[in-house]
Amino acid sequence: MAADLPSEFDVIVLGTGMPESIFAAACSRIGQTVLHIDRNDHYSGDWSSFSLNGIQKWVEQQKISCGDDLELSQTDEASILKEGEYLLKMPLKAHNFKDIKIKFHIEDKEEVPTKQEFHAQEKVDLCFSEEKGNPEVESGRKDEANEKQLENIGVDPLPVDTNINNNASQTSNETQLQDFSRDENQSQSPTDQKLSSDKETENPTEAPYTSVSVDDSDKRTMEGNAISSCEAQLEIENKEDMSSANENEKKCKNWSPSEIQKEWRKFNLDLSPKVLYCAGDMVELLITSDIAKYCEFKTVTRVLTLLNGKLEKVPCSRADVFSSKLVSMLEKRMLMKFLTFCMDYEKQPEEYLEYLGKPFSEFLASKKLSENIKHFVQHSISMTTDKDTTDEGLRKTKKFLQSLSRYGNTAFLWALYGSGELPQSFCRMCAVFGGVYCLHFTASQIILNKEGRCQGIITTAGQRIDCKWLVMESSYSPKEFVSPTNSRYISRAILLTDRPLLPTDSQELSMLCLPCPDDPYRPIHVLELPPGSMAAPQGIYVFHLTRLAGDHASVDDDLSFAVKALFKETEDDDKPKVLWSLYFRQNYTSQVERCASVPENVFLMPGPGPEIDADAPVHVAKDLFHKLYPGEEFLPKAPNPEDIIYIDNSEASASGTNQSDFKEQSDDTGKTQDLDASKLQSNEVVYAEPSSNDQSAESNDQSGIVIGSSVEIKENAEQNIVDK
Repeated sequence: MAADLPSEFDVIVLGTGMPESIFAAACSRIGQTVLHIDRNDHYSGDWSSFSLNGIQKWVEQQKISCGDDLELSQTDEASILKEGEYLLKMPLKAHNFKDIKIKFHIEDKEEVPTKQEFHAQEKVDLCFSEEKGNPEVESGRKDEANEKQLENIGVDPLPVDTNINNNASQTSNETQLQDFSRDENQSQSPTDQKLSSDKETENPTEAPYTSVSVDDSDKRTMEGNAISSCEAQLEIENKEDMSSANENEKKCKNWSPSEIQKEWRKFNLDLSPKVLYCAGDMVELLITSDIAKYCEFKTVTRVLTLLNGKLEKVPCSRADVFSSKLVSMLEKRMLMKFLTFCMDYEKQPEEYLEYLGKPFSEFLASKKLSENIKHFVQHSISMTTDKDTTDEGLRKTKKFLQSLSRYGNTAFLWALYGSGELPQSFCRMCAVFGGVYCLHFTASQIILNKEGRCQGIITTAGQRIDCKWLVMESSYSPKEFVSPTNSRYISRAILLTDRPLLPTDSQELSMLCLPCPDDPYRPIHVLELPPGSMAAPQGIYVFHLTRLAGDHASVDDDLSFAVKALFKETEDDDKPKVLWSLYFRQNYTSQVERCASVPENVFLMPGPGPEIDADAPVHVAKDLFHKLYPGEEFLPKAPNPEDIIYIDNSEASASGTNQSDFKEQSDDTGKTQDLDASKLQSNEVVYAEPSSNDQSAESNDQSGIVIGSSVEIKENAEQNIVDK
């Protein structure tokens, strides 16, 4: 692969995390040549989503540090470097995670057959015993063996009536068998009916437990009656135990480690889970750039809170507020009045001016809100702490309300298959417009000239690649480039459980902000993902716990309050039972400060932070893009394929720059001139802009995003929660 790479790119990007991928897509979109590489063997970097086996492999890789398995080729500096150039070594290993603990909280147990299973097996054995010999002898032996086996586990054997030789009994049985057969066919699924039919076809001569001399036609009739009789008797037992079976279905499955491991492909576990505000910057970018077509989303159906030691659903929308039993009628009016104010708080500065710079909690107290309403607004709607200022609290509250009801009765979206799908979507857009990708491959050294400007990189394959701009995730940079005082850690946990927090008739995707008694300034954010989010197989729920790490506490201590409050501690508890857990700490660089030694054309990107949403990477990538390419549009929508003209090798000569500077020109007569194909590069793409009269051109104010299995397209999609 390295031998095929060009020797020069406009932009080289190291790392396929969220901000790097957005920036790479934006550069490629305007025609810049982009090389996007990652030392990992997967996309998304620290934003990745893994299967169960994948995350277990990731844990093992962290023990040896990412990058240890990279093959580093020897380079001849004299033949690579030009006059005045020198090399600066780059780290091949990442040290973004520590204190990793992975554990199963259940054990494999020997399965003991249930009473119903014993009875069912007994009947099946009795029905097909004749193929081994005399049915009376065989059935007698099986009766004796089964009775002993049932007695050993304390189960009373069922009485078995095998007398079908009497003609009157046979006639009676035939009448009953027709009814039972009809019921059986109606209760069977199409698949079951087919399997049953196949089974009878494969064994057409079986004659279960009968010793009467009959001709061939009678024998076939008896065989069918005997089989149906067996099935009918089993059906009776099934109907008798129907109520208990339904109760068992409602109960949680008793999972074992081996059963969970068998479902490893159905897990999608995030290292840095992020939700999307429905009216946030990430959703807007996905719509305007048309990258939303690469993703699918599910709505976060409820926001929970721990109120007076009990989990409750937070009333957010107007419908929720007035249907909630948690708040009185007076509190409902109080809450709606406050939310109405927050939607247009900028127009009423006199209401909050004196509280600017003061805690948001003080402003809420000045509004004489009840304790319940203050709790809902601060911890569930704005998700702020007592340290957050009034202007920040109002801004977050308005953002929540603007997002509410845009895509259903919710303020948040979740990307199906995990947040790691989002960086990959931007990588796909970059590749569509010519970006070059290479995984398990990175830069081992930076080439600097005598002025200290970056000229390019030396890859792990020993190749020199020049560039105008070098952008990297902060863990790729030499230690001289990053200030250690700006780095903190996030305590994270991924838990697999057997049930949701608050069971309902449908699967709920839930969020919870949990203030902690030990430090209320560092709340724990909880995200509950049901099987419908494609995070886990049926019967297993995924919980993500995130908290800004303390200075001295361990990762277990940081998250212990949420674990004790939300999950089962004893067998008698009806809370979710933790089946498997992964705890770790993740390095977090909020703002990458440029040291004096950083070259002017080298830029560092921060990793994922403790915030719940994915808007921050959009701001980082957008700011850097406008700094390097002022005046260029940031990730415009891709043209319609019908408006693209492809110029192949037979129609064009390879010359000029990477980006075409040719556009349709009008001569003095006002007539449109054709493009000179000889001035276009090989395989270059020309975009034919649709005319203003083209009725097929899409309106710019339409937004489309896939939610579940449907596409929502709305004009002016922002909808307020309140009526004015």
